[in-house]
Amino acid sequence: MSASYPTIASRPIQPVVHTTCSSCRQPLEFLVPSPIPKPATVLSVRCHSCSALFTHAFYPTQVAGGLKEQSPGHPVSSQHSSSQTTRRGRKIGTQENPLETGYYDILGVSVNATTDDIKKAYRRLAIKHHPDKNRDDPNAEERFKEIAIAYQTLSDPQLRHKYNEFGPKESAPEGGYVDPEEVFGAIFGGERFIPIIGHISLARDMKTALQEADEMEAPVRRDAKEREILSPEEKARRDEKQRKIAAEKAAVRQERVQKLVENLERRLGIFTESAQGPNDPDVTNSFRIICQLEAEELKKESYGVDLLTCIGFVYVSKARQYLASSGTFLGVGGWLHNVQGKYHVFSETVSTLRSAIELKAVFDQIQAAEQSGSLDPEEKKRLEEQAAEKGLQALFKGAKLEIESILRETCDRVLDNPNIPRHSAHLRAVALQILGQAYMDVRKGEEEAKDESEYVRIETKSSRERAAGSRPPSGS
Repeated sequence: MSASYPTIASRPIQPVVHTTCSSCRQPLEFLVPSPIPKPATVLSVRCHSCSALFTHAFYPTQVAGGLKEQSPGHPVSSQHSSSQTTRRGRKIGTQENPLETGYYDILGVSVNATTDDIKKAYRRLAIKHHPDKNRDDPNAEERFKEIAIAYQTLSDPQLRHKYNEFGPKESAPEGGYVDPEEVFGAIFGGERFIPIIGHISLARDMKTALQEADEMEAPVRRDAKEREILSPEEKARRDEKQRKIAAEKAAVRQERVQKLVENLERRLGIFTESAQGPNDPDVTNSFRIICQLEAEELKKESYGVDLLTCIGFVYVSKARQYLASSGTFLGVGGWLHNVQGKYHVFSETVSTLRSAIELKAVFDQIQAAEQSGSLDPEEKKRLEEQAAEKGLQALFKGAKLEIESILRETCDRVLDNPNIPRHSAHLRAVALQILGQAYMDVRKGEEEAKDESEYVRIETKSSRERAAGSRPPSGS
């Protein structure tokens, strides 16, 4: 026994969770409540330092000291708990063993989760914890922001790499967490539509425009009529840059179409390689059922029904045009279908321009009210939400125009392939019409429509909050 100290009393090891206060950033720990919460339970914690309340999403893997009882389906090993404790003493983490796992814990994914796992977890949690669905919870908005920040960090490979090594401070990008390609990918169909429509280039163009805007430092010189003044050398450089960009876009488009042609031919092959003729009832019924089952799965994706309707329309139109061309005198039927298709494109273009004009009108209204000083916070919030909604409508219409253009070229190459016999092309057209009709026949269920609109509202509101203060100027 030591002569300097009395006998020290001991106590059983108590499981604790290490976290950080969202207000003062003070590291702290709290005891695991009893009974042990289920995974993803949101706990309200008071900071011992600043007394602020903050929320923490609980998962068994966060517990240091081990758990005496295990959550069903979520065993906790002492080895993992030990590594969690050791991790706190390190200065720099690794990709396999991050400095801290707070963002992973918020999304409920492991440190080796794939990007797809992270996207799925974010979408599920964003819908579940959105403030609009938790109006009685004063911490809902803060929790939702935590989910959004965790997702934006972990879904970006570079930010995730920095976060794993240095934690959240070093990983946060300047100017917020906004990526147009990521927003488009999450809202308009997701990964499951890529084999059918490819990657939407409008998102990439938006991102490029934003990057170029950030790079522009020198003020633009203009004449009395507000026309940009360029020297011959500057004009030549700009023209060359535009030619290069156009060539790159054309190459990307051709690569995209070629891949879609291969995918579509493979899918139509289920019918064309089995049918004895265009009116084979058994093969037709089987293929129709396959197409309907596929459509029912695809419609569950964000904007799924709208995308299926768009895709199905092009497939059916192109199939009917081909069948009418080969089945009428001098192909008059096909010519009429072609005229109808051009009118549809014109109508959709006008609709897209109208949406863009409506969006600009809302921005002009916000700017005018701000300049006059008559815009109260509630009205500003309403107008911004209206702008977000109209902005999403305009983006989808623009994306829809691009998708239809890509699919028309894809269908033409599939049906007008000179390397296949005429009867094979006829069978492809029949199969394409069956597939397109199955897509057009899908209907949005009540619950699915609610979930989709919920998710779209979440994405638009999140983007607006993250990009606060970045509204385009009048005339943009």
